Amino acid sequence: MSTRPTGADYRAELQKAGLSEKCIDGLMNVGGTAYVNFEKDYGPSPNFQDAIEAVCKMFMENKKFIKTQSEEDQKKYAIHLENQKKKGEAYLID
Repeated sequence: MSTRPTGADYRAELQKAGLSEKCIDGLMNVGGTAYVNFEKDYGPSPNFQDAIEAVCKMFMENKKFIKTQSEEDQKKYAIHLENQKKKGEAYLID
């Protein structure tokens, strides 16, 4: 994928990786919540530092969330992240 992925692209990748729908919905919720809270947390004119902080916070929330999922989903998600890194598409930071 050479362009920024859409939410539908992300969901399709997670489905292809074999994650459960419950896990996928939770990961999508983390991203959606981060998006909705961005302006609320940083105001209408965030700076670059705010954006970096928000992205890091979202990745930390993803990491916390995935630890609450089944061992099978955790393993599949880890494999998915490694595959993304190998393809040079590691927009999902572990």
